[in-house]
Amino acid sequence: MISTDFPTKQVTLKPEDFDPPLKRKEPTVPGYWTLEEIAAEIEMTSRKVQYDVLGRPEIGLKPFLKAYKVAKVLLVPDEDALEYIQRYRNRKKS
Repeated sequence: MISTDFPTKQVTLKPEDFDPPLKRKEPTVPGYWTLEEIAAEIEMTSRKVQYDVLGRPEIGLKPFLKAYKVAKVLLVPDEDALEYIQRYRNRKKS
C-alpha cells in the first residue's frame, strides 16, 4: 500500500536516457535550457514553449513550465526541461 506520508522518490532524467538522443550537445548556460534549445528538441517554435512558461491569460492558459528570467532570457532548469521534452516527445508518438 502506498502511503501519502512518505514522498515517493522521483526518477531524475538524464540526457543519456533519451531515444532518439537529444540534439543539444553543449548547454548555453550550464544547468539550464533556453527556450530556443527546448523548442529545437521538440521541433516546435520557441513561442509555443514561451506560452507554456508564461501562460496566456487572455485565453485562460496557465503556465506549467517553471523558468527564471535573467535579463531578457528565460532559463528552464535541467530537470524541468528534460521532463517537458520527454512529455512532449511521448505526446507526439501517440
